[in-house]
Amino acid sequence: MTQIVTETNLITKYQKLFVKQLKTVCKEKVICILGYQGYSDESTVYYSEKFNFWFSEHENENRYWNAFGFGRPQAGRNNSITVEINIPYEGINRNIGGAFGHDQNGEVLVLHRGKIGGGRVGIGKSLFFENYRDEPIIADDDGIENDFCLIGSLTSKYLPRQVGNFVSEVHRIKNMTAEETEDFSIFNSFAFTDEVTGSRKIKRSGIATIERTHGIVVNLLAKFLEDKGYKVAKDRNRDLFIHNRGQIKKLFEIKRSSSTTDLYSAVGQLLIYSIPIKTAVDLILVVPDKLNITVEKRLSQLGIKILYYNWNNGEPIFTDLEKIL
Repeated sequence: MTQIVTETNLITKYQKLFVKQLKTVCKEKVICILGYQGYSDESTVYYSEKFNFWFSEHENENRYWNAFGFGRPQAGRNNSITVEINIPYEGINRNIGGAFGHDQNGEVLVLHRGKIGGGRVGIGKSLFFENYRDEPIIADDDGIENDFCLIGSLTSKYLPRQVGNFVSEVHRIKNMTAEETEDFSIFNSFAFTDEVTGSRKIKRSGIATIERTHGIVVNLLAKFLEDKGYKVAKDRNRDLFIHNRGQIKKLFEIKRSSSTTDLYSAVGQLLIYSIPIKTAVDLILVVPDKLNITVEKRLSQLGIKILYYNWNNGEPIFTDLEKIL
């Protein structure tokens, strides 16, 4: 199980590496005004045009203060902070949102407790985990097992993109309308829901943790669909779905690979989680690797369509999306 890092020397080391990683993509310096903890001050922020987020960092009274914003910062003007990934100098502090963790393979993970705060009434941890387009992990939080958002591995080549993805997601969740937070709990009314829900707290290890690309794929696919005018959402069991007037129309299950294990999981999830949907729904498996034609035909017989994607310069490209839609 992932362990929250509490040692001062390690936290200091990881904070420096975290900032160094971010500055590999956030190369544009902007002087602007940031408001925090009841006052505002002039600050230097670092912006990434590629991933469309900025960050600022300094040492606070009891934490490393890492503030992030969505979009291009406005020089010399007040800029809103979207989310903070603050790290306590030592020990456990559950009032501070960020943390570093060690997984069972020794990977250093950047984590967040989901306390995003701010914005409209009702913004908080519950809303975050209900709507964040990726699975949380469970970590040993000084003897207590708690859910954390796994932003990425500190040494992963994808970390800056993953941070950008996290900032974008928090921005989206904070600005969701009442329609976008529509309750789809009726579609989770299984006798075995509690057992299955527990599977989201899986222990990440090896390449799955290092790359952690699932959230990137889900978020970009959602953006493409939204740009085409579709209403999209997710819930605690389903990666992504298109809905209209309270009805789920298309259900997506996204996997990192086309391995046998991932296919078993995806087919089961698509079939099981479509059972409570009483209206016609398209089931769509999203995978990166071309499947054997026999497998494709068998999945088609089960009513499952396949949407392929491939990676180009660190970004997933979806092939035949128009055809699937």
